Amino acid sequence: MRIFRLGLSTRIALTMLLALLLMAGLNAATFFLLPRPDATVYSAHWLISHVNEAAKAIFGAGVAQRQIIAERLTNESKLDINWQPSAPPRPRDENLTIYMTRLQSSLREALSGTAKSISIEMRGRPHGGPGDEPREFVPEGFDRELPTGPLTSVEPDIPIFDGFSIAVEGQDGSWIRVEPHRPEFLTPFLRPPVITAVGAIILISALSIWTAKRSLRPIDQLVVAAQRIGIERQASPIDTRGLGDFVVIGDAINEMQNRIKGFIDERTQMLAAISHDLRTSLTRLRLTSEELPESEAKDSLIKNMEEMEQMVSATLTFAGDDLKRERSERVDIAALLITICDSFSDTGARTEYAGPDHLFAVCQPIAIKRAFVNLVDNAIKYGGSAHIELQTVQDAIRVVIKDEGPGIPTELVERAFRPFSRLEQSRSRETGGVGLGLAIARDIVSAHGGTINLGMRPEGGLEAQLRLPIVQTSVRA
Repeated sequence: MRIFRLGLSTRIALTMLLALLLMAGLNAATFFLLPRPDATVYSAHWLISHVNEAAKAIFGAGVAQRQIIAERLTNESKLDINWQPSAPPRPRDENLTIYMTRLQSSLREALSGTAKSISIEMRGRPHGGPGDEPREFVPEGFDRELPTGPLTSVEPDIPIFDGFSIAVEGQDGSWIRVEPHRPEFLTPFLRPPVITAVGAIILISALSIWTAKRSLRPIDQLVVAAQRIGIERQASPIDTRGLGDFVVIGDAINEMQNRIKGFIDERTQMLAAISHDLRTSLTRLRLTSEELPESEAKDSLIKNMEEMEQMVSATLTFAGDDLKRERSERVDIAALLITICDSFSDTGARTEYAGPDHLFAVCQPIAIKRAFVNLVDNAIKYGGSAHIELQTVQDAIRVVIKDEGPGIPTELVERAFRPFSRLEQSRSRETGGVGLGLAIARDIVSAHGGTINLGMRPEGGLEAQLRLPIVQTSVRA
């Protein structure tokens, strides 16, 4: 949509303007299209008669029967009649219309021997009619000539609109409260002001949420892209076409990814070149040393050159794998682990597999096999055995490799993952290796979007937990 090509401040201003226009339209629709609630109009003579009958029936009965009689009279009329043994808040006899003033006078006259006092309160504004009349009279002062006393039997009836509350105090101090019949539960909420207020809240909330999500969606894309940096080896350029105001940030992240990848590739190529040249020189030294006469010095020299050759070979392999990544494909992880277990068992190592017979994941087959082999090989070399467990955890697989060795102290775990790092405190150099096994394993697992952690087992030994996504969002190359 073209609106989302505008600036963020412009979109917010347009959203607020649209919300105001829709609120105005909603307000007009509720007041002009919805029917006004029906006003209940009571006959003054009828109201006086019912209040009089209710007061005499309730005050003339025993205390235990008064509320029952009030409920019965409520069901028989369109009035809500309640009896209260204690005095309620006394209604305010103020701002009464002329009709209400005459109603009060008539009730006092009709209940002069039954009630101690009578009060009337106007509650809110009635729905319409004379009860809603203004307080300005033209010509001025003619309202003082209108009758204000009690209604006579020969006088025409007058209308009493709803919105009143009549309180009648009995001689014993108890009270009767008479009010218009309350509407159904939801009726007050179906009035135009309530509908307008609720509709405005819903409308503004919906527009705000929708605009915020659409406007801040580019930030979510930038967060995902930033999280991929350091996991994926190849740069994953961000599509900046839909970023709007955040195009500059997207371009900066893309440039940063390219610089980081270029820096890593340059250093990796340098490491591979140096290792290759070292291997060539070591080969010439090895040939030259073979011509030397037999002696302890010759044996020591050859042994040192073999160790150096192992380090150079491991470095070349590490750098070569980093420069040339294989393509990802669907791999049966369970079958791969079973094969690795069988291969080590054939050499006399103690290995055990527990898990499903088949479990597939998208990964680089040779690389992930190398990571598993490195972990299993470490468990056998330094722990005497390898117990492998495979299980699924939500949308990922978890591989746990346990051994029975001395393990690695927690404070040295991170050091164990460093290239060419060997923990002399717990691992003898006679076992071989140049300290790249765990580094290569974590590098491969991280490239697949997974994690690898080492920890001590409560019963003794080391436990390596490897977690891989079953389906990756992109192929890491």
